[in-house]
Amino acid sequence: MDKLFNKGWFIKLISLLIAVMLFLMVNVGNQPNQAGGIPGITDGSRVVEDVPLNVYYDEENYVLTEAPETVQVTMRGPQNVLTLSQITQGQQEVYIDLEGMEAGSHYERVEHRGFPSDLNISITPMTVSLTLEERATASYPVEVNLENVEEGMDAGEPVVEPSSVAVTSGGETVEEIDSAQVTIDMAGRTEGFTETADVVLYDESGNALDIAPDPGEVEVRIPLDSPHAEVPLQVNPPDETGGGRAISSVTLIPDTAAVYGTPEVLEGISSIEIEDVNWSDMDGDTTIDLEVPVPEGADRVEPESVTMEVNTENGEASEREFSGFPIEVQGLASGLNAEFPTLENNQLTLELRGEEQTIEAVSRSDIRAVVNLSGLSAGEHQTPLQITGPSGIQFPQNGTELSVELTDGTRPPEEPEEEDDPEPENGTEPENEPAEEPQENEEEENNEELPEPDPQEEEENTEEPEEDTEEPDIENENELEEDNNNEESA
Repeated sequence: MDKLFNKGWFIKLISLLIAVMLFLMVNVGNQPNQAGGIPGITDGSRVVEDVPLNVYYDEENYVLTEAPETVQVTMRGPQNVLTLSQITQGQQEVYIDLEGMEAGSHYERVEHRGFPSDLNISITPMTVSLTLEERATASYPVEVNLENVEEGMDAGEPVVEPSSVAVTSGGETVEEIDSAQVTIDMAGRTEGFTETADVVLYDESGNALDIAPDPGEVEVRIPLDSPHAEVPLQVNPPDETGGGRAISSVTLIPDTAAVYGTPEVLEGISSIEIEDVNWSDMDGDTTIDLEVPVPEGADRVEPESVTMEVNTENGEASEREFSGFPIEVQGLASGLNAEFPTLENNQLTLELRGEEQTIEAVSRSDIRAVVNLSGLSAGEHQTPLQITGPSGIQFPQNGTELSVELTDGTRPPEEPEEEDDPEPENGTEPENEPAEEPQENEEEENNEELPEPDPQEEEENTEEPEEDTEEPDIENENELEEDNNNEESA
């Protein structure tokens, strides 16, 4: 006997028998209508909730759109059979068979199988309503809704993978679908990110539908950028390096940087000057990396560093000026006039610096001085001067701030100076003279100024009486009209 207790299978068998006996004792004690008796002979009952209801139909051509998912099963019979039914529970099934039935609404009785034959089985509900619809498949693009976007943040076009979802359901159900959407909460987001989101289907009224798309979730990538402005970078080199060589050109690569910050801060930043440059250590052509400073109030700059190329020449640097150099205005809003109150006639004296031979070869047409007034309204502003020209030339005024005054409307036209009308020789009023008479008077004045008229002018003078002969005709006609009027009045 001791040897049997050392066997694992024997211990398991004894444990199973004890468990069955305890189970039977508990269940017999819980029967309210049982006055006592022997298990297996006394009847009992057991209620099982939420038993899955299986529905069989032609899944290739139809979709089940309406049917209960579970039912309640009540079993009555001998207690030992009820216990046995728990052991064989995996073989039990409640179902409805719609094989061979067409689309439409059906009212069918719930059937069962796999239960012990000695048990009386009742199912609630006993009959259920089901609906079959013809199978239909449609594809819908996924729309992205962004909520709680931080003020000042610029969200780019979302990228969705996959960009569309498929829906397979009954034809009438598919027609109810208006859109497939995902919702992304942007609260606290300051950089681009990728997130997995559930796809929800909506009808035309914006109500969510209880239909599962395929796939049920997608990956959404949101590019996010804060407000920024592209501004020029500047350095102010000396005339010579520490080695005594003239600086012929300074080039920044790149020559602009993006400044990130609030719109109020960006409005006051027109350029960035790089001041931390050690010119004294340069003894010739040099290429160095410089850190771009972050303007006060800004969040960051991109790029954080740039490359500066310095070209030098033997000898001292020379200077040259172009006076009355015009300023090219860009981006001026329609209906505005731009005036530079600190400049004469809106022109400046342009300064050039470089090797003498190089700057002497430069002409005005090789250089442009530009101010960009985009987005500015009427009023007084400060705007940077951007000067471009041939390589090897430095423009000390590049990047300097110019005062500009923008005014609405156009200027009133200037009134021409009034000239004294020549007095007619015959004393008549100017308005009564023929239109050709002022020209004749001018010709007569010009002829009087010439001391010795040539024969050609004499011929012209001989023609003047012919033109004057027309005047008596006009006067005679006037006299005749007056006589006629007098006769009529008499």
